[in-house]
Amino acid sequence: MPNYQKIINTVLLCSIIIVNQSNAIAENDSFKAFKAYQSYSRNWMNMNATAIARDNFHPQAYVNNQFITAIDAPMIEANYQASFTALRANNYWYSEEKLTFCKHSDSTYQVFNHYDRYKYDGSLLQSELATTYLMEKQQGLWKFVYLSSIAPDWQNTGCDEYLNYEFLPKDQSFRDSINSRWNGNFIQLDDGYTYYEQANKEANKHIVLVHGFSVPSYIWEPTYQEAIRRGYGVIRYDTYGRGFSDNPDTAYSTELLATQLINLLNALAVEKVHLVGLSDGGRTVADIAARFPNRIEQLIFVAPAGFHDDPDIVDKNVSEQEVSTFISEVYPGIGQGQLADFYIPEKFKHWGTRYNGLLKYQGFAKALLSTRKNYQLMEPTHQAIHQNQTKTSFMWGTHDSVLPLNEVRIKINDLLPDSKLYEFSQSGHLPHMEEEEKFNQILFEEILK
Repeated sequence: MPNYQKIINTVLLCSIIIVNQSNAIAENDSFKAFKAYQSYSRNWMNMNATAIARDNFHPQAYVNNQFITAIDAPMIEANYQASFTALRANNYWYSEEKLTFCKHSDSTYQVFNHYDRYKYDGSLLQSELATTYLMEKQQGLWKFVYLSSIAPDWQNTGCDEYLNYEFLPKDQSFRDSINSRWNGNFIQLDDGYTYYEQANKEANKHIVLVHGFSVPSYIWEPTYQEAIRRGYGVIRYDTYGRGFSDNPDTAYSTELLATQLINLLNALAVEKVHLVGLSDGGRTVADIAARFPNRIEQLIFVAPAGFHDDPDIVDKNVSEQEVSTFISEVYPGIGQGQLADFYIPEKFKHWGTRYNGLLKYQGFAKALLSTRKNYQLMEPTHQAIHQNQTKTSFMWGTHDSVLPLNEVRIKINDLLPDSKLYEFSQSGHLPHMEEEEKFNQILFEEILK
């Protein structure tokens, strides 16, 4: 995540409380209708046609004194099942929505939805889609009574708009949906379910790829595939609070994330590994190397966090107001901001769009804020790595603006004088993507051999 320290520090240290739109209008019926709409969104993302029919539609209604029979459940299930089949076949990832709620009466709202659908890689699947829904309140519950498609150039005024963030809980329905569309697995560890992918289990050498602050394990795609091609045993996984893994309600400390990985290795019966940590993953791999040196063949830092100076935050709790502020102020631009990780961002035009799909998971903002508040001083950890004589390498882009190499060049040499540094002159924060061929050659033909 680019400039994550600046972004989060701004939110944490800001003395002016910014009230989220959703809090400001919490008593507004349009917001209550929006929250009901998010139930529909959960069922849609879980591809659960039965739940859509059961939970989100009134069987019949009187709207403006006119009798309307809702689309019946069998029709909904048939239509959605057909949609699901087509979307799965086209690598559907998520829909980016702009929702508008327009009041017709005290018990009726018309909902307009402009949306684009995206593939797994963030590229556009379908654009400029638009739908209108009718929602009615019966016995205190907002549900749909009618749906119809409309032209994308609709116009309306005087309506309330919402962005559909953090509506999807990571429950069993969510995991079932992910299992039906992705190639990885879930495993329950001490602090929650962890999503992981593993290849070449019987290989002699095993590599574990640990991602950074907020972009989950898909960030390792080129390196993961190259490791498979070269016959290495390889694991990539989502840390707690990121990607498809659980978002436990706890302090996101380095110890928590390191324990998650040790538990995963134990569960998969993998004893010793070559451990590769990218960006904030550098904290996790360093902690493991310091505390469990017998589990490490060697340690590879890629543009690691933990060597720059991080201000200590005394109050490590995360309030609901901080979460609300972060979502309303940071989320709208956080995806596009991911492009700042690159030296030449024009080569990765879909990168930020793919990230936006993560913003639908409940608890993501809190996990990011908690992680930043729970940073620990890493110098003793790095000293322990040196004392353990763990073989250590650094791979770093010289144009890294997130964690600049020149700011810590002397420090890493003082702390880990026996380590080797490999520099990438055409890379920013992600050398494994910007100089993929050179990165693979150094990693697999020099460091690992």
